[in-house]
Amino acid sequence: MTRKADEIRGLLADYIERGAVGTSLAFAHASAPVETATAGVADRRDGMPVTPDRLFKIGSCTKTFVAAALVRLAEDGKIDLGAPIASWFPDLPGADKISVRQLVNHRSGLPEFEYDIPMNPRRVWKPWDLVDIAFKAGGQKAPGGTAVYNNTGYVLAGLLIEKVTGLPLGAYVRQVVLEPLGLRDTWSPASEPFPAERLVRGYYHRPPPPENASTALAAGGEMWRMEGVLPYSEELQDSSDTFPYSGAYGCGDMIATPADLVSFMRGLFAGKVIAPEWFDEMFGSRATVSFPGTRMRETGAGLFLSSYGDRTFYGHQGSIPGYVCVMQHDPNSGLTIAMASNVGSGNRLSFQASGLHEVVDSVVEDILN
Repeated sequence: MTRKADEIRGLLADYIERGAVGTSLAFAHASAPVETATAGVADRRDGMPVTPDRLFKIGSCTKTFVAAALVRLAEDGKIDLGAPIASWFPDLPGADKISVRQLVNHRSGLPEFEYDIPMNPRRVWKPWDLVDIAFKAGGQKAPGGTAVYNNTGYVLAGLLIEKVTGLPLGAYVRQVVLEPLGLRDTWSPASEPFPAERLVRGYYHRPPPPENASTALAAGGEMWRMEGVLPYSEELQDSSDTFPYSGAYGCGDMIATPADLVSFMRGLFAGKVIAPEWFDEMFGSRATVSFPGTRMRETGAGLFLSSYGDRTFYGHQGSIPGYVCVMQHDPNSGLTIAMASNVGSGNRLSFQASGLHEVVDSVVEDILN
């Protein structure tokens, strides 16, 4: 481990002292090899420390893999990104006006299911179940308008990939993304087996809401329906099994090591997943967005513009009950960084949900300044 990684390990230790459970951070600068620093524990029951080979749920960072896989289908001439999705989903309301591209650039106008899906640990969800929840919740808008973060589009993108390729979504992502990049520590558990013994446990903070507290997400309202699954408590609760992978599917089911996430982002920006002339489908035509508790400020397709250490980065942020993750790349400096934590919260503004951003700020400044 280099001296720089040793200094980063000290920053991670401070993060644990502030209330996190365990964390792993990987980075690579320019052509240097990937390095990983860790702190805290993978399982509070036995105190096992986090090691570089431990896996984390990466939540919505999954979307970058799925968007890349979808664009690869277009590059291979198997789909037209500008075509309406009615060819594959003729019974979906408004499908004749929604393009394939809009499924992954958050401009489809589709209704959202994330805030209405019950956290049922025993249920195996089918992708169409998630779409049905979204349409029952309502709120569909005309496509092509203001970018609004949307998970339903990525569920449909996964289904479209399966229809076109005849493969499970995880198998196709493995074929065109993971294997070409040599990524051996990344899986899609909703559609393929994975080494569960290497996954860190996740811990969730669900404090009682203050009297007359707002339920709006922008004001710190809960993202997920935890009633009947986790009670209100000031103590961290094990949430590892509250939300099955099938409930996240193509919008958030993947698990990985931060080192693999760094290798993925480096490979993606180097043109090793999709050709440079197709990369603009993900990187270009960004729209301004604002999501409280995140650093995401402009969205492309599976790639957001964010700011860390006063520098512009491109990548994604993910959260799922008990886990938070970021993966970022700066094309100007060549720095790629990924950090995962096994503590989370349904309140985007809480330390448990957003505290890792300040760590990434410090690491970026430490490496580049």
